[in-house]
Amino acid sequence: MTDHSRPTMEIFTGASGTTIDRSHLSNVGRDQNIYTTIHHNIVQNRGERKLNKDIPDLSEFTEIKRGDIFKDDHVCYSWRLCSNGQDGTEAAVFLAQIMIGGRCENSRFTVKTYRGRNAMKEWRRDFLQCSKDLCGNVPLFGYNKSSLPSLIFHGELVPLAHIEPRLGRMGAHYIDLLISNLGCLADELWMNPIKGNFCRGPTGPECRGTYYDRGVITIPSDVEFLKEDTVVRYLSSTTYYLWFLNALSFRRSIEDPDIPFTTSYPGVISGRTKSIIAFAPTVCWWRTPFSGCLDKFPLELAGASRFYLTDTRRRVGVFSDSGAASWLSQALSIFHAHNISLNEDLSTYKLIFPNFVLGGALKKSKQKRQRRQLCGPIYLFLRLPSAPEDLCSWSLDPTGETALSADMCKYLGLPFHLSLTVSHHQNSWSTQMYKALHNYQVARGFDPTTTDFARACGHHMYEMFVEDLDRFEESSESTTETAPTKRSRLGKLFAPFIRGFRYLTCRNPDAA
Repeated sequence: MTDHSRPTMEIFTGASGTTIDRSHLSNVGRDQNIYTTIHHNIVQNRGERKLNKDIPDLSEFTEIKRGDIFKDDHVCYSWRLCSNGQDGTEAAVFLAQIMIGGRCENSRFTVKTYRGRNAMKEWRRDFLQCSKDLCGNVPLFGYNKSSLPSLIFHGELVPLAHIEPRLGRMGAHYIDLLISNLGCLADELWMNPIKGNFCRGPTGPECRGTYYDRGVITIPSDVEFLKEDTVVRYLSSTTYYLWFLNALSFRRSIEDPDIPFTTSYPGVISGRTKSIIAFAPTVCWWRTPFSGCLDKFPLELAGASRFYLTDTRRRVGVFSDSGAASWLSQALSIFHAHNISLNEDLSTYKLIFPNFVLGGALKKSKQKRQRRQLCGPIYLFLRLPSAPEDLCSWSLDPTGETALSADMCKYLGLPFHLSLTVSHHQNSWSTQMYKALHNYQVARGFDPTTTDFARACGHHMYEMFVEDLDRFEESSESTTETAPTKRSRLGKLFAPFIRGFRYLTCRNPDAA
């Protein structure tokens, strides 16, 4: 007997050929499309749940349909990305208005769209990075997960690469400090011209400039800091000694060397009295940004600088420092020792220095790389003054006393000779800059007549020289090789420079 009071499955009403076997349901007839719809929704929901599980913060941001994004035709940046060695993925950034809740907002947004083989992978990487911003520096608003996925940011953002050619030396120095403050790369820095500030964002077009992480520092993100006066004024109120000196060094007057010289060390001369007042007895070296196979900072040893080979990349590159910041840190004490007043025209004192750039590459062979890894730590040593072929050497010895032979370098895939380019430069600073430096030291409790400030900065000490050029050259020529003294060594070092200066002034008496 049938119990008509029990509810029936109305899905079977009017259906024909229905079969039930081990929970298998096949509905044939006019309701066949019901199964298809249910199956599609289940698969779609599973895909969304999987994506939401992989990206837990996705629900914290607004999902926007592609049809609700209205692009501004006037602004668009596009570039090629690189994923796992493949460059088949592209990205584009443009300004747009967004339809939210059926109404087009007046606010403007920045949209980064991805296309290509690894589009979703790049989208996911940028989203995870931007969504985990702790300090609110990344203005992420929403996203789109279509075949052309997008990330949407508040405001009208301009990538750093777009304004980079107009930064200048001080602007580039400010960017160094800012990326250190925000903890990002230069390619991840964006400018909001409406709000007048910089912010961190997704990876943008590749910047061509060279930027360094300057360490822990706090500096505002206002675009006003692209101006020289603003940066110097801010740093002058802080205890960031090194960054203040760097900022002053960038306010130099760059001049074509008007004195032929071939010295290996930075030196300071007076163009008025033709005298050398100080010289640096050593040269500092830095790793070039593209040289990923060397550690970032060298170890300074007696008469040499030592880099450790990390072997993470192929290219090898180092360059010598100008010594400008080191000179500025102790210039006032040297002026004082020479009875040079701050009321003089101090721009007549010139810092002359050579710039050495060395480059090469490790062998790409997998076998040679394994050999380098098995033989233990490998060091690159740099020494001055020396002949170009003796300027650098590789060694397994931490002291560098035993250099690797050409055959051993070939066996390990090391470049025995690095390419060398040398250029000479001449800089000067105004009296106003030196006075600002004087006030800064006094405000920080330093005595400008001493080298205490330079030592606090960790700079190498300049050595003073009080002879004029004529007497200095005579001394260098009359000293015998059997009794080398400090003066004779300096004479040999600066004699070519002195002869060049004399040659110039003889041809142009007004230059003296």
